[in-house]
Amino acid sequence: MNTPPVDNSIFDLEEKDAAAEKKASKFHLSSNQKWAAFSFIIAFLVVLLFSNAYLQRKALIYHIKQNMLYSLQALSESAWDVAYDDISFNAFPLADLGTIKNIKIYNKYDRRSWTCEYVNFDNSILMPSNFKITLAPKQFLMLDGKPHNLSIPNYQFSFSLSSTAYIQKILFQAYNIAIQDLADIEEFSFAFKTLAPNDVNPNAAFAKSVLELKNIKLNGLLNYPLSQNIKNIFIDSEIVGKIDFSAPFAAALREWLAQDGLVEIKDAQINWPPFLMVGKGTLTLNEKFAPVLRMNTTSKALMPLIEQLEQQKWLDSKGVFVAKILLNNKSYKNDENDEYLTVTTPISVIDNSLLIEKIAVKKFD
Repeated sequence: MNTPPVDNSIFDLEEKDAAAEKKASKFHLSSNQKWAAFSFIIAFLVVLLFSNAYLQRKALIYHIKQNMLYSLQALSESAWDVAYDDISFNAFPLADLGTIKNIKIYNKYDRRSWTCEYVNFDNSILMPSNFKITLAPKQFLMLDGKPHNLSIPNYQFSFSLSSTAYIQKILFQAYNIAIQDLADIEEFSFAFKTLAPNDVNPNAAFAKSVLELKNIKLNGLLNYPLSQNIKNIFIDSEIVGKIDFSAPFAAALREWLAQDGLVEIKDAQINWPPFLMVGKGTLTLNEKFAPVLRMNTTSKALMPLIEQLEQQKWLDSKGVFVAKILLNNKSYKNDENDEYLTVTTPISVIDNSLLIEKIAVKKFD
């Protein structure tokens, strides 16, 4: 009787599987080894992230310094200057990017200034070109040589840089501002944004800004016309024309003006009961960099405002006399129930003089 041959291939497969398992066990990681590997990867990524943030902040500090030097030059050429006790920068990602201590912005020719105990600015690791500014609670305003405590308890202040390292956006929103002995402002907002690169068409809008103040309560001790409360001030404007910020500030302004650059005031409103005015116009500069404002306005209760300002010796009586004659000839009631007349009139500031109906009613010093 013949015995069938034994199939050794089965045993060979079992031996191969055992060898494979033994080989795989050499590469098997224990729990501690897995955590060590995971921790190493996380640490590596964190170091990489912080190193990248550090290098980015180093570059941003350079650009901020360049922007600050340009701003200081611009202020100096505009009759203003800046003083401070100390300024420092820190490229470490978890620290404030920079701090200015005891900063003071002041006019070189009169007694106007703003003082702040410190200004901190910082950026985000994920969005390094976006910056947040923190102001010290202790601030002061100097107006006509009189100091006023300034309190801004609730605010947001930020700016961002463009790809060319120039300021692209500025946003400042504040609530419940208190200016000692002057006014309380319920809401203040200012936004600025560049709309196009520096090679923009000379006739196109280069930047846009919006300014709005709501519910201003004037101090009852002040000698002001009309009511104590201003409900709203709003200005929507665009800078038209190319401004070359790579050139010195004065040269950039002159070139901008030579190319018919101007600020187009697209919408301006003031609601100071009973006075109400809306208008639009332009703002530019003369050869001495003095403002030249031309507005076309429609207003209600303009005459009572002019009369009160004349009584307070703020307006020139001779100019007011002529302007009132012209305004009376064109005033009308927009509604038969209106208490105050409506009038459409040009208002301008030219050669340091306020003009109503092209009649000078105030000369600014």
